[in-house]
Amino acid sequence: MNTYVKVHDLTVTYNRDSQPIFEGLSMELYKGELILLMGPNGGGKSTLIKSIVGLLKPVKGSIEVLGVDPYRDLDIRKAIGYVPQVMDVNIYAPITLWDLVSFGRYPYLGIFKRFSKVDEEVVLDAIKKVGLEDYIDYKVSELSGGQLSRGFIARALAQDPMIYLLDEPFESIDYISEEVVLKVLREEAGRGKLIVLAEHHLSETGYIDRLILFNRGVIADGKPEEILNDKYLEKAYGGVKI
Repeated sequence: MNTYVKVHDLTVTYNRDSQPIFEGLSMELYKGELILLMGPNGGGKSTLIKSIVGLLKPVKGSIEVLGVDPYRDLDIRKAIGYVPQVMDVNIYAPITLWDLVSFGRYPYLGIFKRFSKVDEEVVLDAIKKVGLEDYIDYKVSELSGGQLSRGFIARALAQDPMIYLLDEPFESIDYISEEVVLKVLREEAGRGKLIVLAEHHLSETGYIDRLILFNRGVIADGKPEEILNDKYLEKAYGGVKI
């Protein structure tokens, strides 16, 4: 198996004086996997995603993304399609959906940042894949939360990265749109991409290769049918209904 992400003995805090979000964490994520990182809110899923992207510096341990440290080597971020939570986004930025998705092509543009016909076709194809072709000229402030989430997923698709890291991408998305996006991500995994979805829960796990149940550390790691049982869910959620 080709290891795309390697986490070793990782400890992360939000500041030096705070308690660790998690500590001593180790895992490997592989090429072609569609992984669901699932656990309760506040359990550290977003922190782990941001650490892999390179947005947070570990207190201890290491992260390798395609063999390099993402916090120190900013160039590796070109290989990562990061989809943040909608609540972390400035929805009042004066840009359209087309502009948002176009940002995914910026790593490939020359010094003058000029779009080619191919770039435009890639952007349009990404928008169509998530079912937003009727909203191309809408300002992002005019989009619903679910549409904005799909817009960020389209941006990642337009980037065509080796690794997708999606932080609660289905939070505001309806079930039909969720399945559309899951099918697209399943296709990307089939192309050898690594895809990690961080979610509180997911109603449709049939597309998932591997489920990592997470609450300030790994509770269980395996196939969804092996993990989704009362024993492990109780450990992760502490009896909270999901």
